[in-house]
Amino acid sequence: MKVVVALTTHGSTDVIIFEADVTKLERDGVVALYRDGISTEWCGREGSRSCPPFNHPPFMARVLEAWAFLGQLSGLPMRFWLRLSCAIADAGSVALLARILRRHLGEARARPALLWFALSPIAVLVSGFHGNTDPIWLFLALLAIDLLEERRPVWLVGAAVGAAMSIKIVPVLLIPVVVLSLPAARHRVAFGTGLAGTFLVGSLPVLLQAPTLVGMRVFGYSSQSGSWGLSLLSVVLEARPALAWLGEAYLRYGKGLSLALVLGASLWPRPRLDTVFFHAGLVMLLFLSVIPGFGVQYLVWPVPWVVALGSRVTALYFTAATAFLVAYYSTAAGTFPWYLANSLARPAWTVPVILLGLACWTVVCAITLRYGRRLAAERLVAR
Repeated sequence: MKVVVALTTHGSTDVIIFEADVTKLERDGVVALYRDGISTEWCGREGSRSCPPFNHPPFMARVLEAWAFLGQLSGLPMRFWLRLSCAIADAGSVALLARILRRHLGEARARPALLWFALSPIAVLVSGFHGNTDPIWLFLALLAIDLLEERRPVWLVGAAVGAAMSIKIVPVLLIPVVVLSLPAARHRVAFGTGLAGTFLVGSLPVLLQAPTLVGMRVFGYSSQSGSWGLSLLSVVLEARPALAWLGEAYLRYGKGLSLALVLGASLWPRPRLDTVFFHAGLVMLLFLSVIPGFGVQYLVWPVPWVVALGSRVTALYFTAATAFLVAYYSTAAGTFPWYLANSLARPAWTVPVILLGLACWTVVCAITLRYGRRLAAERLVAR
């Protein structure tokens, strides 16, 4: 289904931006892409809205070039190869999750969870239609967790996390969980060596050419604020004179607050090797609950952990997230079925979409609390 959708649609705004990135890369090089950003019909030109600068790790520039090369070789557009890669990553995630869930849930409970994951409508919409790299780094994060739980060499775990961070920087959130679960300092050194080596090698030579620029773009990036959860409520508060200071404070310091909360969740309860999977789920869910910026493709992040909570919770999340995504893409495309959902040309954040987003965010928050209670209970049992 994902391959059919990828073959017959253009995708979302992210696909347009990636296509413009490739044009800029081929013309001016990677450093210019980080420095100047891009220009399209809808953004980056005088009098139009601004496009975000290239904020992906340097390795992604090489991946974009590879997808463009495959497009030239096959006659199929680059956007197809982008989304095919996501579909392949999803298949790999099914295989990894099968191993992980059987260890934690047993064969009987793992089967329905795997079926939910394999048939996820969220994955069909994001991997098949949207066109971004979140399913790829998620596969690599699950690989790191599986390697750790299988007691593989710790430097391999670090290499898997470094590879995930080479696709998107989000997996940096998992570093405290892994480090705190390791039993000895030498294991932490091996993990750090594997991670740093993989990320640095994948980032060369761009990281040497413009280290400050790359660091600012990649680690300083904040996605669109004011459209999800607390950031949306902060915008509402800003419109009320008595509470405007509260909304302004969150919009200014929300990113730091989010990272602090995630670090706190990593520290307590302290992760063990046999709870790393669930700790990673708590971190992903908590970050999605409090994150000040948002992109609809982020809704794939918690899926591997939501399915582990059972069919009722999974059905609730899938329903809320799918309704939100369908409304968002339908509004951005202006029609159904979609071919191109370009939110730059047609604003997608209408009142119905925002309300469905708030409902989805509420579900995410509830699942986050449930995960936290589960980990706390496991800690008490371990004592």
